[in-house]
Amino acid sequence: MPALSETLDQPAMKQTTPPDFSASLVLRVRSLVSRGQINAAALLLPTLQKLCPDHADLVLIKVEIAVARGNIADAKAAIDQSLADSPNSAPLLLLRARLNFQNRDMVGAALAAADSVIADPANASAKSVLGQALLELGQTEQAAICLRDALADLPTDMPSLTALARAAPADAVAMIRAAIASGSDNVGIRNALITALLETSDTDAADIEIRTMTVRGEADADTGILAVQSAVKSGRWTEATELFSKSTAHLPRHA
Repeated sequence: MPALSETLDQPAMKQTTPPDFSASLVLRVRSLVSRGQINAAALLLPTLQKLCPDHADLVLIKVEIAVARGNIADAKAAIDQSLADSPNSAPLLLLRARLNFQNRDMVGAALAAADSVIADPANASAKSVLGQALLELGQTEQAAICLRDALADLPTDMPSLTALARAAPADAVAMIRAAIASGSDNVGIRNALITALLETSDTDAADIEIRTMTVRGEADADTGILAVQSAVKSGRWTEATELFSKSTAHLPRHA
């Protein structure tokens, strides 16, 4: 056993955060962000920065919180600074793409998303953003290719399904029906199916879906709007007027 003097002469051991705790804390904060609990995530951010200052996801989390709070300038600055150090970071490039898309900079969104896909060819989220941006730029065929690839890995991703309904509605109908058959059935995906059916001008099938949702008590405001669109598309003007009146009955009236 070493003498006390020898023990005191030894350098103090640096306390480190257990890796499992760091990972758990990061997962906790990311979960809060994904659920929209931004204030709760922000409260944990100082602790995360103190205990895990070098964690790879720290910058991403800070940017996600800044974007969610509308601090676009801060988010952009953080992304630019981080990309200067890691120019091929697929997650950072994806964040830049999403930020550009949010700001309606579709060219910037497409370029950043493409770079993210190049950095990580398996990145389905980047393919989705690329497809959505290309669609807004009028590149329908290229957009559809990206969106199909994204949906192969993210079959129930609503932004991708909604965009594919515009780019290649028949494909969207098939993919959505497959997702529903596999158990992914909810109001959002049913509305996406109706949207795709209307894009293919299959108003009969769209009306069947609308009636089914109404009977089940699942129809929401978006379903009501889609019902109006279906009636208009079919030339059922009286029905469209009645449906519009019903769907807007809850809105305040101004003198």
